[in-house]
Amino acid sequence: MVADRSSSSRSSKTGARRTSSREWSLAERKPTQDAANLDGRRGRKAKSRLAICEACLDLIQEGILQPSAERIAKRAGVSRRLIFNHFADLSELYDAVAEVSMQRYAPLLKHIPEDVPIEQRVDRLVEVRANYFEATTLITWALTAQALVGPAIEQAVRVSREGLERHHRSIRRLFEKELEDLPPRDRSEVLEAMTAATSPLFWEYLRQSRGISKPRARSVVRRNLIALLRDAGVEI
Repeated sequence: MVADRSSSSRSSKTGARRTSSREWSLAERKPTQDAANLDGRRGRKAKSRLAICEACLDLIQEGILQPSAERIAKRAGVSRRLIFNHFADLSELYDAVAEVSMQRYAPLLKHIPEDVPIEQRVDRLVEVRANYFEATTLITWALTAQALVGPAIEQAVRVSREGLERHHRSIRRLFEKELEDLPPRDRSEVLEAMTAATSPLFWEYLRQSRGISKPRARSVVRRNLIALLRDAGVEI
């Protein structure tokens, strides 16, 4: 007991004090609270960005191909200023909208196995592309408008090219076995022609410029693909 009092007395004289269990608890809790607050802010920021992109995409799907910042803000339920807090300019916003668009419509681009009979591959390709184009016609128009006169010309051109490149790779994967024995130049030209025949611009030409029905447009695309494959020496 005496030793305990002496120790307490020395601690008092040297100015040392013991940290209470409550203080330890607060010290341990603070980093956790800071992390939670940071995660919360990030979550709110991501939610706001997504709402802005979704609003822009919805306006495009309603036929407003180049929605203004004011219109986007009103649809998203945010201030115009908040848009430019999240995005440096309309070009950056356009990039984000393109990403959200791909996520929204990606489920329509169903995977087609390479090991099914070639005629089934052609039929499935036509079906998948037709459904995708019907759902994204206005997005394609918006890309075209931006590429011609919009404030995000470079982004629009890049997004279009990236989309076509992905499609070209999928065509190559689907018909690689049938075309692998062709001379390199012939194989390249056949793939380019097949990509063009199943491109959004060709679909738009059939549906909008020519005004033909969706079933008939599908038949035209299929006929093109069959003719190209047969011309390449593929039995189909």
